Formats: sequence, structure tokens, C-alpha cells
Amino acid sequence: MIDTKLSFLFMISTTTSRASAASVASVSRAMRVLDAFASHPAGVALTSLSTELGYGKASLSKILATMAREGFVRRDPVSAHFHLSWRLLALAFGHAQRVGIHGLCSPVLQALADQTDELVQLAVVEDNHVLFVAKAEGPGQQMRMMPLVGVVAPVHATASGKVWLAGLPRPEAAAVLARQGLPRLASHTITSRERLLAQLRNVRARGYAVVDEELVDGGRAVAAPILKAGHVVGAVAVSGPTFRLPVAKLHRLAPIVRRAAAELEAVWVQHVTARDFGLGVRPPDGNRRARASQASR
Repeated sequence: MIDTKLSFLFMISTTTSRASAASVASVSRAMRVLDAFASHPAGVALTSLSTELGYGKASLSKILATMAREGFVRRDPVSAHFHLSWRLLALAFGHAQRVGIHGLCSPVLQALADQTDELVQLAVVEDNHVLFVAKAEGPGQQMRMMPLVGVVAPVHATASGKVWLAGLPRPEAAAVLARQGLPRLASHTITSRERLLAQLRNVRARGYAVVDEELVDGGRAVAAPILKAGHVVGAVAVSGPTFRLPVAKLHRLAPIVRRAAAELEAVWVQHVTARDFGLGVRPPDGNRRARASQASR
């Protein structure tokens, strides 16, 4: 009798687990369908979407019908194409408006900090300067680099500055360096304009920049650009002490930094400034910038 009850309970548990797994799988399929609409701004037919996702037309039709009833997609009665509806857009825009760009970026920065267990910083490009506007820190380390939030980056000596310079045409990058100068801030600071411009070609090709004791002795960093319409509008960087971050490790970290930059691009809005992060930063003159950089990281 006891064995029969145990068998019955096991059967119920197994059935429940399978039902739960099926429910999660259906949600996953629905999310993939929503994600696919991003590639079809003019809408997409059921047959095309079925081929693209590898779902049967019958099951996909049920998913789309459910989404349509809930107001997340709509079907054009003339073309029979499916489109994203106002409801999903309203949810997205409403959330973005409530939390602001800082709230949208913070989870991405914290996830990168938790993964690397180092200091992560976000910079924006504003008025031909690179401004550090937000940070996140991993949970495990007691010794860290000093954050630069509220500081204008010396573009020739920071990884964030270099990814911005690398995104500019060479004459524009040279003009920026002529205006801002290349003061020596640490033992390995590049003070030759031609040498730095040559290095920027590698940064452009790799899609990320590395600095090795160029801003401060004992510190290294890797950064990736945040792009909008083909222009560098910001950067995300991971920095730490040299004894924890050998140069080879920075290159190994580059792919996850680039993934974080891509996630930030997805939530980035037009014309992001330091004010959007609650900072009243204004670019200081060259001497003040150099002193602030030396004292801050």
C-alpha cells in the first residue's frame, strides 16, 4: 500500500514537472517570436516567421493568436502580416521614462561588475569630451581603482577615451588631441600624437581599447564603445590594479565588455548627457583636467 502511494505521488510530481517545463518552453517560444519582430519593422507573414524560427505553422499561429488577444501583436487584415502593437511599445517606453537612462544602464553595469569582480564605469560623449557618469563594483575585492564619476576623461590615457578617438576620422582625432594635449600622467602615458594615432587603428580593428599604466601607475583598463547610428556615444570600461589584471587578462575580458556595450546600446536613447545621470559636469580647462585625472583614479 505504501509503495502504491509513493508511486502515485512520484507520478503526480513527474507530471507536474513536465507540465511546468512545457509552460516555460511556451513562454520561451513566445519571447523568441517577439524578438524576431525586431528584424521585421514592416511586419512579417506567418509562413516566413515559421521558416525563420523553425516552428510549425499551427503552433506558431496559436502563439500569435494569444499575443494578439493580449494586445502585443496585431494582424494587418489586408496583407495578413503580423506587427508589434502599441501595447508592447507603451510598456517599454513607459518603463524607460520611469526609470530613466541611469536605471536602464545600472543592471548592465552591475552584471559586468559581478562577473569581473572589478570596477566598471560608464562614460558618455558630450561636447567633444568623454565624461564618466556611472559606476558599479563587484562584491569580492577590497582594493579597487578609484572611480572617475564626475570627471572628464583624458582621452589619450583612458580606454574609454581611446575607443571614442578610434571612432573618429583621423583628422578629427588629431584635432581633438591638438586641443586637449597629451600630458604625461603616468609612467606609460603615450605623449606622441603619431604613436597614439597609429595605436587607434588597432583599437578600431579590435573593437575595444586597453590602457596599461597610462593614466595612473599600477592601473589597467579595457573599454568597448557604445554605438548609435555608427557613432561612438559612450563607453563601458573595466579597470583594476595591475597585479590582478595582467594585459592578457584584459584581452580575455574584452568580449564580455563588448557584450555589455551591446546591451547598453539596446537601451540607449538619443542625446544622453551627464545631466541624465544627475551630474552637472562641465569640461574643465586642460590643467584642471590633468590634475583631476591624476588625483582621481
